[in-house]
Amino acid sequence: MSAASLPTSRGQSGAPRLAAAPHRQPRPAAPVPYARERRVLGDPTPLACTVAKAVMEALLGGPALDSYARWIEPAVFAQVARQRSLARRAGLSRSRPVGVRRARVFRVSRDAAEVSIVVDDGDHCRAIAMRLEDVTGRWLVTEMHVG
Repeated sequence: MSAASLPTSRGQSGAPRLAAAPHRQPRPAAPVPYARERRVLGDPTPLACTVAKAVMEALLGGPALDSYARWIEPAVFAQVARQRSLARRAGLSRSRPVGVRRARVFRVSRDAAEVSIVVDDGDHCRAIAMRLEDVTGRWLVTEMHVG
């Protein structure tokens, strides 16, 4: 719409004035289809203890970790699966159930936590250190070291 086509009126000086354009309400922002509000995840201790116990059982020749693949990064999962395979070939088997003795969690940031866990496999107590990170709204084990 050009200035010449807008309706005009005469002011006190006789010069033409442009009439104000009608006020339009701004459009509301279009909703993003699958966007969710990201919340800070809760305490990672239960997941860390469960994964540590399952990993220790696997390293001692126990059952596979396939049901835990969702919570373990693929590179870490492949490393544990390889160690389990070596343990099975060596003829290792669990004599007693593995238990978690202690777990300590340190929240490094809003989206990451580092956990140290002491597990008892019946013969020895071992330490497991892991890092969990918030990936797509869930905890994911991104690093793991078994001592």
